Amino acid sequence: MDRRTLLLGVAAAGTTALSGCLSAAQSGATGGDSNLRTITVTGTAEMQAPPDRAVVEVSVEATGDTAASVRDQLSTDSERLTQALREAGLSDEQITTGRFSIREERVPPRLPESETPDEPVYFGTHSFTLDIDSVDSTGDVIDAAIDGGADSIDRIEYTLSDGTRDSLREDALQSAVDNARTEADVLAERVDSGIIDVQHVTSAGGGLSPSYARFDEEAMADAASTDLRPDDVTVSATVEVTYRIS
Repeated sequence: MDRRTLLLGVAAAGTTALSGCLSAAQSGATGGDSNLRTITVTGTAEMQAPPDRAVVEVSVEATGDTAASVRDQLSTDSERLTQALREAGLSDEQITTGRFSIREERVPPRLPESETPDEPVYFGTHSFTLDIDSVDSTGDVIDAAIDGGADSIDRIEYTLSDGTRDSLREDALQSAVDNARTEADVLAERVDSGIIDVQHVTSAGGGLSPSYARFDEEAMADAASTDLRPDDVTVSATVEVTYRIS
């Protein structure tokens, strides 16, 4: 797919947070030219696109009077859940363990003796991280997880594949550089100067901002299937550029 079709208003999505300063460089750093003048500006830009990858965390839970019984129950429930996810189209590589824990439920120190359990109670959790490469199928995968015995849907993150993210970041960097040059031209003109060349360029920051969805168990209880509508994902870039001016 052409990456340009993934961008939602590239020009409109670019935002700029710019600052500039006029300085005379130290002679030791400029080869002895104490008259060298520079302007340093920062340019930022953001690009947005629909997500093409989803990461969902689901888990099974169990309680029992021994750690071994909880372990065995988690093993049975986990196998049932995993099989349901396989039948929904996920490969084993897309289903990874996120968290596994078994712990004894501690009795609050001031609980009346009459309310203290006769036997210890153990609680266990086995969570799985699901890497879904078809965003449109996220709801179906969640439905399959619930039907397969998942006790909770802990996280739904919409993000980008590596290729899409890299393409958007490249576009954001180009836009950030253009924004920096525009700001430098304005500043140079204000001090009756002009841009001669670039002295230094640094990629100063930026990153990916995924979107998240919350699984509302009560709202979904009456629905025939899970319907999720993710927001766009934002990729940002920041550059710092130093220009030599006349």
